[in-house]
Amino acid sequence: MKFFIKNKILSSLVLLFLIILTLSIIDMTSISTKYINKSTITFEVNNVRNPQLKKLVRFVDNAYSQIYFSLSKDQKKNFLINKEEYQKLPNEILVEGVKENLTMSNFFEKNNLENWHRSHGNHSSNRFSNLKDINLDNIENLELAWKYQFDQINGDIQSNPIFADNKIIMPSTGNSILAIEPSNGKKIWEFNTDSKPARRGLIYYNDNNQPLIFFCSMKSLYSLKANNGEPNLNFGNSGAVKIKKNCSITPVIIKDELIIATFEPALEVYNINTGKLKWKYYLKEKINQRHGGKRYDYSGGNPWGGISADVKRQIVFLTTGNPGVYLQGVNRPGKNRYANSVIAIDIKNKKKLWDFQEVEHDIWNRDIPAPPILTRIKKDNKDIDVVVAVTKLGNTLILDRLTGKPIFDFKKIKAPKSKIPGEKTAAYQPKIELPQPFASQFFSKEDISNISIETYEYVSEKIKDMNFGFFVPSSLDKKTVVYNWMGGAEWMGASVDQNTSTMYVTANNMPYEIYLTKNKEKFLYYEYKSHFSVLKDQNGFPASKPPWGTLTALNLNNGKIIWQTPFGEFDNLSDIDQKKTGTPNFGGATGTAGNLIFATGTMDKKVRAFDSKTGEEVWSYKLPYIGSNPPTIFSYKNEQYILITSTGSLSLNRIFPNQAEYGNWLYSFKLNNK
Repeated sequence: MKFFIKNKILSSLVLLFLIILTLSIIDMTSISTKYINKSTITFEVNNVRNPQLKKLVRFVDNAYSQIYFSLSKDQKKNFLINKEEYQKLPNEILVEGVKENLTMSNFFEKNNLENWHRSHGNHSSNRFSNLKDINLDNIENLELAWKYQFDQINGDIQSNPIFADNKIIMPSTGNSILAIEPSNGKKIWEFNTDSKPARRGLIYYNDNNQPLIFFCSMKSLYSLKANNGEPNLNFGNSGAVKIKKNCSITPVIIKDELIIATFEPALEVYNINTGKLKWKYYLKEKINQRHGGKRYDYSGGNPWGGISADVKRQIVFLTTGNPGVYLQGVNRPGKNRYANSVIAIDIKNKKKLWDFQEVEHDIWNRDIPAPPILTRIKKDNKDIDVVVAVTKLGNTLILDRLTGKPIFDFKKIKAPKSKIPGEKTAAYQPKIELPQPFASQFFSKEDISNISIETYEYVSEKIKDMNFGFFVPSSLDKKTVVYNWMGGAEWMGASVDQNTSTMYVTANNMPYEIYLTKNKEKFLYYEYKSHFSVLKDQNGFPASKPPWGTLTALNLNNGKIIWQTPFGEFDNLSDIDQKKTGTPNFGGATGTAGNLIFATGTMDKKVRAFDSKTGEEVWSYKLPYIGSNPPTIFSYKNEQYILITSTGSLSLNRIFPNQAEYGNWLYSFKLNNK
């Protein structure tokens, strides 16, 4: 009897274990028939929901990966360079720019626009207005037209408001989308969501006399009626479609297809009328075979920067962020191909057209953070279509539209090797001279702040035992100084005047101190923990030589900087005659045909206008809070408006929590014609 009971208990425990194992496998298994470049059944850690189980799966998978890469001759050849091989490599490699078979310009593209039907301006994301009623001759008459206060203070607004259906349509500082009357700032309608909607943008669509708004709200894709804000009941489930992973960027539309990019990461294509998912393109690279199935590199970068579309050619372009984890890549050997990249997807033929990677095996958080810009430039006296991407390194990537090849020559320089056990850094990293960098790239002793003798001495002492220089990796024993963890260019990107091939971009020059420590978690997946913070002087200012923020005009035809000016002022430094420091900024700039650049996002809370030809500041207005996104410019009843959100800045709040508080205002400006 006793033996029987013991056997019964044992059998029950075995059965329970098998049930738990089966449920765990189901939990980790994703079945989909919509991918066009991925197995229909996948088993991966990203599908695991239980936190402890996820750690265990990561530990096992990481252990397998390390063993695989240590034994595989092919992987060693591609990714692992020993000391002797490294020393034999040339110090630099020339990558030649494309000289022939360039993509001739498509003149049906109208990139410079008059109104704002999509955040970032239009499908080309060039954020430039053809409006010129407000110009250099009358800018002094620009005055506040009205202001609107949101109901709550709950973080910043990072997406451009759009102007469509004779309404301003935008997210609030809460969890809602609202429409505002453009001439007086009165609320027309409001729609509430379960999370922050349209984090990086929304789009207007009008077909069959049914004007609609589309936007993402984390794990939902919404369709609303533009006239009243009610859900479009023909789309998904009562106006919304559930998506697998988060989405925050602005959609694009090609014919009857609504296209988004998600944090899976994947490009997803939906029927615009029904919300039915048609297909996906998975943005991770297959790197080996395992257990009869395909294993995917977990290091693909999220396309959080945004997407753009060549509607006529039916091509979507996207940029990707850095691979995780931030400052080490022990668990993701290789180049991590689809991270830090510009990628072109042929929507008509459902295939990748090309991809271009700026930084290989990124361990410095060198994202390409903004939507790619579609424009044209002159090459050998011919108009050619290109893709332009601004980066955290302060580089401007100009790539041929159909091939993805760089227009200008650049060098790849041999980079320092990591001393972290298990880390295999890339042998080469880019050194781009044309287009000229618009931000500081690699810290040196010449970059130490010189705003006072005391500051110079303080910073010199602080960094004396730190590492810095060209792509110096993080270490365990010393801190490393790098530029533009948050900066160079950021999510707001640039403004491009297609008529003159001129780009206007705001940028940050902030040094960060970074380092690693051993991870002591029970299930060791990320072997090291990342640590980072802004390197500051004794008074809390960035420890590098000003300017800390800039506005730059760049000629895309020849890659030369036309002008660059400090952007923003610290009030307490202006008092001691240090006015040209610039400040960290996360707002952005918008250009107009009136030869004006409107820009915001600085610590002094001002919106400014600059002469687009010279960079001279010609107008400014003090806002109640930091401007949180690039200005939106539109025309209504024959009057031009400049629209500014004044809601503070999430990024600046993290850096200067006592100086960058959140707000809840929308400001509109127009000419005083009295």
